[in-house]
This record gives sequence, structure tokens and C-alpha cells, in this order.
Amino acid sequence: MKKFIGIIVILFFWGACEKNAVIVHVGKMCIKYSNTEIDTICVSLENSSGMGNFYFNDSIITFVDEMNCRFYDISLDGQLIDSYFGKGNGKDEIRSLLFAYPIENDSLNRGIIVDNNDIVTVFNMKHKNIDYSKRLDFGWENRKHAQYNSPSLYNIPSFTDFGVSFYLKSDSLLIFPVNIVNRMTSTPDRIVNKRYKKGAIWGKLNLHTMKVTEVVGKFPEIYKEKPVPHMEFFQYACSNHIVYVNHGIDSLIYVYKYPDELQYTIGYECLNINRDYTFTKTIDYGNILESDLQHVGVNSGLMFCSENNTLCRTYVKSIATGLSGMQIYENNDLVADVEMPAFFKLLGYKNGYYYGVCFIPKEEMETTNLILYKIKFVD
Repeated sequence: MKKFIGIIVILFFWGACEKNAVIVHVGKMCIKYSNTEIDTICVSLENSSGMGNFYFNDSIITFVDEMNCRFYDISLDGQLIDSYFGKGNGKDEIRSLLFAYPIENDSLNRGIIVDNNDIVTVFNMKHKNIDYSKRLDFGWENRKHAQYNSPSLYNIPSFTDFGVSFYLKSDSLLIFPVNIVNRMTSTPDRIVNKRYKKGAIWGKLNLHTMKVTEVVGKFPEIYKEKPVPHMEFFQYACSNHIVYVNHGIDSLIYVYKYPDELQYTIGYECLNINRDYTFTKTIDYGNILESDLQHVGVNSGLMFCSENNTLCRTYVKSIATGLSGMQIYENNDLVADVEMPAFFKLLGYKNGYYYGVCFIPKEEMETTNLILYKIKFVD
């Protein structure tokens, strides 16, 4: 009997330890760079709406015009190299788009276009032609009794202002961010505990069938303790089998062995960022989100630069003002945290310089001016 009681006690404490397992935080604050040299480059694009997204591929900055469905390739010194595609139903034309981004880790040099109707178009960035288009299949026909581990409870991200990353894990398997579709949950107007305990953050997409085969990934503890359902977006960066995840409201960066085996955390709070979010279990993307956006800041980007082995995190200190900053991590240590131009987005790194843009273009008469930044960190 005593032996039986002893086993029960051991199992009880083992379970308690598992439940309250301590996440190891590694890295230290070791500031090496406190200043930057920033060159500003203005690029004029006639007949462009100025609305859309940017991406960086093979030393070329591409602006994707959301309204005109036209792509503009720009050199690192701000010269327009080429423009292609366009709005229409013809060959190598696009009917509509929400955003377009490269497929990272893809030897075939392909990109993804997503539109309002969940149509995914695969295109070749080198040859500038469209390969094929298919509707994204989450299996919504099975959504009636969908659980949090089912793709049918998810959709493409609803908040895409800071970008969407697609990463190829095999010849046809792609991982990308997903959002829970609230109206498909058992409590569409309110958060329940299992949302952040069992909810996923990535979808696995078969590029041949366009079927989302599985959802994986986890929300961090901060969402359980301080729910912010109107700000569930995140960024991620991959390096071999390691995945770095940066949630918009969190000072920590989570380091996983692919796909969701947490190894440790890194990261220090961003300089002068406002994190006075509204913690709530009510799902209200209108009033609550609008109120928070008047003053809060968020993490806005995460990028691993293999050329110099750095992990870069960008952030907006206050969305209302656009004041921005950027952190650089080397071997998990924070080596820089400096101010960036307002509404800054990091695009990439090449030959000793980081390249970025301003989210908001400058309009002059009938010309749209895109603002590019060439940045060097100095002691």
C-alpha cells in the first residue's frame, strides 16, 4: 500500500513539473552597434496605386501593386528594372490579389499570389510567368464538428499588413501562417481556454493539390495569461531545422525544432515600445482593435540573414505615429537596438547592408514615390 501511495505522489509531482515546465531563456544583452548610416532612395513609379507589398529576392526589390496587379522589379540603387503581369484574364495576367511573396527555400525560384477568393497562384520569379492557379482547400465542408487540430477551422491570415511568409519544407510541402476562423468555433464571440491551449498557427500545404493537410504550431503562454484575440498575428524565420517565431505582442522570440518542439526563448524588450494592449476574451475586431491601434506598438517583422548569420526583428513603437525600431541578434545575443525611419519594413541583407522600405508611399501629383533605405550598422 505504501509503495502504491509513493507511486501516486511521484506521478503527481511529475505532472506538476510538466505543467509548469520552465522555458529556458538564452542569450545576453551585448550591444555592439548603437548607430546607423541610412541612405534614402526615392523611386518614382508612374501609374502605380502605391498600395501593395514588397519583397526581396536575389538582390532585387519587388513592389507588388495590389490594385493594378502589376509587379515592379527595382535594383538596390533604386533603378526600375522591369514591370510585368497586370490586371486581366489573359495569359500571365492576374484577376485580383491580396498579396504576393516568394517561396523561401525553393530551388525552383517560385512565388505565391493569394487573392480575396482564396485562389493561390504559383508564379516563376525568374521567368516572370504564371505556372498555375488553384483554390486553397482547407476542407471547410467538414467544418461542422471541426476541432482545433483540424485544418477546416482555419483560413489564410486576416492581418497581412506586415507580410506573410511561405517556406518550402520538401518538394511539395509548404508551411504558412493560418488564423482561426472565429465563426466556425463553438463560441464565435468569445475566447475559450482551449483556443490557446490547442490552437495551431501554421498550415501545411500540398502545392500540387492545394490542400491543407495539417495544422501545427502553438500559441505561447502569454496568450493564455493575457488574451489579445484581435492581435494573434506573428512572424517566423527558418534556418535549417530551426524555426524562430515572433508574436506581435510578445517581447520573446521562440526557438523551435521544426515544427513545434520548443527548445528555448531569446529576445529582449524592444526600445520604447508601447505594449498597453486590451486584454479580453471578447472577440471584437472592430472597436477593441481600433482603440488599441491608436496607441500600441507591435513587433512587425522577423528575418534570418544567412549571409551574416544574424536574426533581425523589427517593430513599430506606436502604430499611430509609425515610430519604428530594429533589433539584431548574433548567436542569440542582442547586439543592436536602434531607431528606424517611420513605418519601416526590413526586406533583406546584401554585401554588408540591410535594405528596407517605408510601408507608406509618397504621392506627388500622378506619381507614386516608393521610399527605399540602405542601412549600415556602425559602432
